Amino acid sequence: MKILIRTFLLPVIFVSLFAFTYTNNMKPKLGLDLQGGISVLLTADDNADIDLIEQAVEIMRARIEDFGDVQEPEISITGSQSVLVQLPGLTDQEKALEAVGTTGLLTFRPVLQSSLDTGYSPAFTIINDPNNEGEVITTVPDGVSEYTGISIIDNISTVSYLLSDDEGFPVIYEVGPAELSGADIENAAAVIPENEWIVQLKFKDDSSNKFTNLTKDLAQEYGEKRKLAIVLDGKVVSAPSISYEIDPNVGITGGTAAITVGNTDNGESASNLAVILRYGALPVSFERSSIQKVSATLGENTLNIGINAGFVGIVTVLIYILLYYRILGLFTILGLGTFGLAFYSILSLLSEYQGFTLTLAGVAGIIVSIGLAADSYIVTYEKFKDELKVGRSFSYAVEKSTKEAWRTILVADFVSLSAASLLFVLAIGPIKGFAISLGIATLIDLLYTRMYTRYALTFAINITNNSRLFFPIKAKDLENV
Repeated sequence: MKILIRTFLLPVIFVSLFAFTYTNNMKPKLGLDLQGGISVLLTADDNADIDLIEQAVEIMRARIEDFGDVQEPEISITGSQSVLVQLPGLTDQEKALEAVGTTGLLTFRPVLQSSLDTGYSPAFTIINDPNNEGEVITTVPDGVSEYTGISIIDNISTVSYLLSDDEGFPVIYEVGPAELSGADIENAAAVIPENEWIVQLKFKDDSSNKFTNLTKDLAQEYGEKRKLAIVLDGKVVSAPSISYEIDPNVGITGGTAAITVGNTDNGESASNLAVILRYGALPVSFERSSIQKVSATLGENTLNIGINAGFVGIVTVLIYILLYYRILGLFTILGLGTFGLAFYSILSLLSEYQGFTLTLAGVAGIIVSIGLAADSYIVTYEKFKDELKVGRSFSYAVEKSTKEAWRTILVADFVSLSAASLLFVLAIGPIKGFAISLGIATLIDLLYTRMYTRYALTFAINITNNSRLFFPIKAKDLENV
């Protein structure tokens, strides 16, 4: 009874884990080459420094991952001045592209007035004329579009007229010169301490006084003039108002602030604003050299080809193992089958909780890992057969062969695990997926070798001690068995 429990404990655990992921509708998220998406090639200015480009890549990756619409974006430098961005499974393509390509400066600017003001009287007037297309603009100041009433170029050192849809509808803000920039922010995070989402801001030590002085000035105003516009790339992304609880003689001190966002979209607006505040703008300017869309059909066909190839390989290996190793082949099929369920379940959990994305390279890693697992069984069985050939008893042969096989497999798997670790650390893009698949498979293989194969052999010899039910051993080799 004890050996029965030990033999089937690991398969039962992984079958239960698979049942958990399946019933909770967890499954691996697919990458660009498997589920479709978009690939963008961004080209920097000719004189852009490579260090700034590398910094921009890290900012892009952090932005996209924090927005949550893309699973594991693949962003890498190609050539000397270009960056390749692959965005699989987009739910909001434009938002992701804006997050990648935004290059303007993040600034904090006092609101002078806005179209939300009663009796708003800007330096220009918008007249809706139903007989003409669009709008007729009169008294347009220099640098303002006569069609939109918005500043053509946002000059952060002067007054600008900027658009915002933060209120859910277009609002034009007249903002003053920039008082602070994204470089002054140390951190920003979206939290919900009570019933409303807020964005907590922390300014750098040498910038906290500037923020305090700015809020002191704003706290002396009323209405729209109490607002502080957060401007990114010439657009007001948010315009929070200074609370009336703030003492105009003191301002907001301590280098921290909280922006109340509300609770209308489960925190998405708060999270997006926190991302913008954390990562601000890119240090270099990029142009979109090309945009390539990968259709879901193409990705599905690629996946099907990979699955079919893997299925044919698995079936071929299992048939051969069953014919050659006979009763041990049955235990191998059970082991490899639950190995696959364990692999699938772990990838599903990583996708659900860590954002792991399965790419075609990852599928290749899965196929390679099946061969890795099959090799471990073969090494153990062959050592078992060799012990039987020299006349060892079944129990002694099992004990000796599993110990020797464990040492051999441990060394081989250590090499595979080391290679997977190096690939994960040094490689970029899809190769990381291959490294993760190979690393996970190696760890599971070691677990099965230690906790399943040795007990499966013992369980098998308790069923029968007929050598021919284990191997096709020739008669001359059975003399000492």
